[in-house]
Amino acid sequence: QKNLEDALGNVPGLGLAHSNGACYSVPLPGETQREWLSYDLGVDWEAVKKTALPILSKYTARTNGSFVKLTHSSIGWTYYSCDPEWGALQASYLVPELERELSAFDVRFVTLKGVVEVVPRKLNKGLVVKKILEEVAGTTGGRPVDFILCMGDDVSDEKMFTSVFSFIAESNAASIGTDDSVMEDVSKDKSAPMYAFTVAVGKKKTHASYYIDSSRDVPHLLVGMSGGHVPISQSSSWESDGSGSRRDVFA
Repeated sequence: QKNLEDALGNVPGLGLAHSNGACYSVPLPGETQREWLSYDLGVDWEAVKKTALPILSKYTARTNGSFVKLTHSSIGWTYYSCDPEWGALQASYLVPELERELSAFDVRFVTLKGVVEVVPRKLNKGLVVKKILEEVAGTTGGRPVDFILCMGDDVSDEKMFTSVFSFIAESNAASIGTDDSVMEDVSKDKSAPMYAFTVAVGKKKTHASYYIDSSRDVPHLLVGMSGGHVPISQSSSWESDGSGSRRDVFA
């Protein structure tokens, strides 16, 4: 949270979230103190930590280079820097032990490359995306949200993409359910279409509608969407046709 605030906390009008969306801060209207809110996910997290941390300490002691990372609503065991085979072997023993000891709690286990995480079962990034979109929709005076850009490079980001699609579907269903006079007004309002882009970072199986090759392409994409230009020497994989000439980001 501190790193996020130090980097972006003073940007007016910018909302922030961390810990897979467990904690969030609404956009600042001006120079006011940023306030952080969190969800009640129905889990006694102190009790979870009391049970899980001794187990994780045991595996940390036997796995050189591993460490435990605690956030607001997650407990992670990271073995990025370990011997890959030994780390993976220890993780394969760790998960069943955690599942057995934490069976009384409403938690789930996320196994990623080099990381084992314990998180509340109800927690996912789609939760905060849904809240953000609903809150923004509530401030537009009945007009639809006109632009959504949702990007992610991890399997945990898939819930964000599906939340965006669910929001669009619900918005469309709400429009269909309105009376004829309202529908006529909406059909005449061509100035507020909804543009929604879900983008996976890295080519892989995903719910996203688009993808870019790597995280290096992200700032170039944002510059392109804002109407700026990236020098040819810094162009992304999708900005060059291979001959050294530049092509438009959006054809």
